[in-house]
Formats: sequence, C-alpha cells, structure tokens
Amino acid sequence: MNDLHSHILFGVDDGAKVFEDSKAILDSASSVGVKNIVLTPHYIVDSRYMSTANDNLVPFKQVKDYADGLGINVYLANEVYLSKEVVDLYKSGKTATINNSRYMLVEIPMYGKLNNVKSIFFELLSAGVVPILAHPERYTAYHGDIDFFKELRQMGVLLQANYPSLLGFYGKDAKKMLKKLLKADLISFVGSDVHSINEHKYELIPKMKQKLTKLVGKEKMSELTESNFMKVIGNELI
Repeated sequence: MNDLHSHILFGVDDGAKVFEDSKAILDSASSVGVKNIVLTPHYIVDSRYMSTANDNLVPFKQVKDYADGLGINVYLANEVYLSKEVVDLYKSGKTATINNSRYMLVEIPMYGKLNNVKSIFFELLSAGVVPILAHPERYTAYHGDIDFFKELRQMGVLLQANYPSLLGFYGKDAKKMLKKLLKADLISFVGSDVHSINEHKYELIPKMKQKLTKLVGKEKMSELTESNFMKVIGNELI
C-alpha cells in the first residue's frame, strides 16, 4: 500500500504538530505494511499555511530519517489550494510537486465553487503540471455533478480519493459520491489524508482493500493503491 496524500510533516499545517506526532503516525503506517508515503502539507495563499518548499525541507529531514528506520520511503510535496496565483507559486519554487515530478496535488473549496476553476486547471496543464485533485468525493458543491469530474479527467486532471470515505469516515454523502466516481472509472489514486494518529486511518487499510476489491476488482485496486503511485514518483505518464 502506498499513500499519495498525508499531513505527517510536523509543524507546518493542521496535521502533525510536533515530531512525536509524525513518529506515531508513521508507526501506525508501518504496522499495516505501508511502504511509500507522500507528505503533502497545505499551501493556501493568504493563510497561516504558507511554509515554502524550502522551509519544509528542515522537518522533512527528521521525518525521513525516522521513516527510513521503519523501511518507509517518504517524498515531499504540497497540497496546493487552487488560486489565480498557483502557476506563479509553482514557477517561483514556493510550492512543490510530488517528488519534483510533473504531478501536483491540489484542492478546491470544500463547500462552494471557485470562479474560473477549469481555467486555472488549464493554466497548470499548459505550464507542464499535471494536477491531481484531492478527495473529489468531499466537495459538497459537486455531489450532484459527476459531469464536472468527467470534464476534468478529459482535460487531463487526475483524481485522488480519500480511502476512508469508502468506509463512511466523512459521512454517507461522500461515501456515495466516491462509489459513483469509482464506478465511472474516474479515480486514479487513493490516499489517507491523515492528519492525526487519533483518526486511526491506517488501521482502516485492510478493510478498505477488501471493499475496494469488491467494487472495482483486484487489478484496479492494485492500480489505485500501488502502480499509479509509483508512476508519479518516477515521473512517468499515467
């Protein structure tokens, strides 16, 4: 199992607060056989979550050293909140793609719609960045609009679901939407979006794999949890 989306890097966003928190979450990941994790701290313009890619290198070294001891590979990135500045932030080096690849984890407003959102995605794609939209099943403004996500996929945007949604972690609406997205073959990755050891998200992995396999089959489940992840890390086309 690989995890494309996590908030394990301590002291930079609403995830792990101190190094001990990061260690506890990594211990939990190790206990269920997670081997690769992307650390994706938030970058939100005009908020308290604006530590730059260079700033994040300091806590990343500590987390990486500990993860290495557990046999877990960790990679640095951001979860970037879409805004009109997103391309400039990328070009200036303030935000990070996943493992310095062409792939960038992004998010949009959770409860409303962003003006010109498709234009912003187009600007990223035109700059050579492949956006991976985090947790599409959680955006309540689009729960009745699966065509929106189909249009994004046709543009070249990839989608990453939070696997706890499949088990009802975010409520019945997110669970229902994720099933629709999976059945429409719109999801390319699953991730934990873990913020705290108290969420117990990694402990859900065995049950999630069973449910995911039942929904999409063993081959697709492996693609969502393993092979597509490694293509991102290796900067390969998906």
